[in-house]
Amino acid sequence: MDSITENKLRIGNFTSSEIAALMSTAKDGKSFGKPALTYIEEKNMERRLQRSLDSESMARPLSWGKLIEGRVFDLLGLEYSLTSTETLQHPTINCWTGSPDGTKIDTVIDIKCPITLKSFCQLVDPIYHEFDTISIIRNEHTSGEKYYWQLVSNAIITGAKFAELIVYVPYLGELSDIRTLANDYDGGDQNKYAWIGFAGENELPYIQNNGYYKNINIIRWEVSESDKELLTERVLMASKLLI
Repeated sequence: MDSITENKLRIGNFTSSEIAALMSTAKDGKSFGKPALTYIEEKNMERRLQRSLDSESMARPLSWGKLIEGRVFDLLGLEYSLTSTETLQHPTINCWTGSPDGTKIDTVIDIKCPITLKSFCQLVDPIYHEFDTISIIRNEHTSGEKYYWQLVSNAIITGAKFAELIVYVPYLGELSDIRTLANDYDGGDQNKYAWIGFAGENELPYIQNNGYYKNINIIRWEVSESDKELLTERVLMASKLLI
């Protein structure tokens, strides 16, 4: 499937990355809340325009994540497969799409590469305290619900039983390799990663070698059938409001 076809799959359709908006409810606890209604209307705008409302941005947080995503897969090992370039469609609900970062046996994954160390700590600290990690993230991280429902959505689309949220920040000793990766990039818009190649140590997120944190942190859980059913119900409700 070419990139044009994949982009068309996302235009006017609900995507896993933003699907959490559909979980918002009004005061009655059942009908859609304002975030959901806004998201549905944006999808209708795209349908009328026949194009995406947003052009791809290469702001620093996004370009950082895009560059080192492949590095993370190299570190994870051969059991993981990179799938982020592919847009998938729900097998029966055509207005529902997702682009999981990767998969392994019966598992869908999403990689987060925070550009701020505060966000990194907030995501991974529950692991080191042996808490119910994903519940803590959902309740306390500003994007916790978004990350959670994104993975539930992609688990539904791919038929996966488990989900993994993988959080990566490089060790200090990895920065040289990452700068080389940025400088050697030869794809389109070759300047989009230039800032990484020229950045000083304190301008990039990193953790100390042999320090308290690991560079790769994996949060794994079994996606509940009840949450799969709940999200599917919300998408079906929302689909009735699409033009």
